[in-house]
Amino acid sequence: MSRYDRQIKAIQFGQQGQVNLSKSKFLIIGAGALGSTISEMLARSGAGEIIVCDMDIVSLSNLHRQSLYDETDVHQYELKVDAVKRHLSRINSEVTVTAIPEEITSDNLKQLIEKFQPTIVIDGTDNFITRYVINDICHQFSIPWVYGACLGSKGTVYAIDYSVACLRCILPDPPDTGQNCSLEGILPQTAHLTASLQVSEVMKYIAEGHFSNHFITFDSFSMNFKSTDATFFRSNNCKTCATHDYPAIMRGPRYVTKMCYGKYSIKLPGDVFYKEIPYIVKETPSFKLIKVNHVTAHLLKDGRIIIYDVYSSEEAKSVISNLFSISV
Repeated sequence: MSRYDRQIKAIQFGQQGQVNLSKSKFLIIGAGALGSTISEMLARSGAGEIIVCDMDIVSLSNLHRQSLYDETDVHQYELKVDAVKRHLSRINSEVTVTAIPEEITSDNLKQLIEKFQPTIVIDGTDNFITRYVINDICHQFSIPWVYGACLGSKGTVYAIDYSVACLRCILPDPPDTGQNCSLEGILPQTAHLTASLQVSEVMKYIAEGHFSNHFITFDSFSMNFKSTDATFFRSNNCKTCATHDYPAIMRGPRYVTKMCYGKYSIKLPGDVFYKEIPYIVKETPSFKLIKVNHVTAHLLKDGRIIIYDVYSSEEAKSVISNLFSISV
């Protein structure tokens, strides 16, 4: 019996859908609650190739909602992309999985798209700055992508092929960033529902060649679901799909980025990685894990560092100053 027998028998998908899926490449931005779940579902379904980008490590607070990971990943301070690749290879060895331990920027996203030529880009991030970068660059390359976001009991999904509104049409400016998962919390079913709906849009596109063109919002606690025709959101003044100004690309590099869960990402000079650094507890050719007092940080080869358990940019910059004697 075929490994994919049950989904092939689903008339909405069928044998041709399975063939299409096996030839498809998916670039997944983020390997957290959304990205890791999406990666697992696509691997189990028989995707041809999965490319996962993230610079985070697996932490204990991830495990209640990020079901691909386990305590061993936490104890080994595993990079999420490496853990994803290892787990997926055990789930389905037929799927090609590529781990990219990088933060996504406008420059490297262009490079990744040119290199891998993905069928669809899938959002598993936790910030709108990166989502606007995805929106602008995918429009430039005419590549469909699937947006997903969740917080508390609420989730939002919207798949974009630019036949109707893009993300910037609906959200011209980033929503209030005062809310984040470390403060507001996140229910595991909310993350899994969001990821499942994102994969539903992917499977529809693979089988039928188009998305639903509906903007979907839900509350996993009240069980309220809303699906709105995105045609009505199309903006003739959109700086992405109307005027092609692409402001997310033009804004230049970010040096200090607030992330979810009490984390900050800071871009340091690339040569910092090769200097003698105190308090290293784990080191690989691509990253160094640092623990000092209550703070954990990990430094990537390109000079990007994530600092955990800090709750202001000033506190994050102070950590950098103490560790490297660098002002940012």
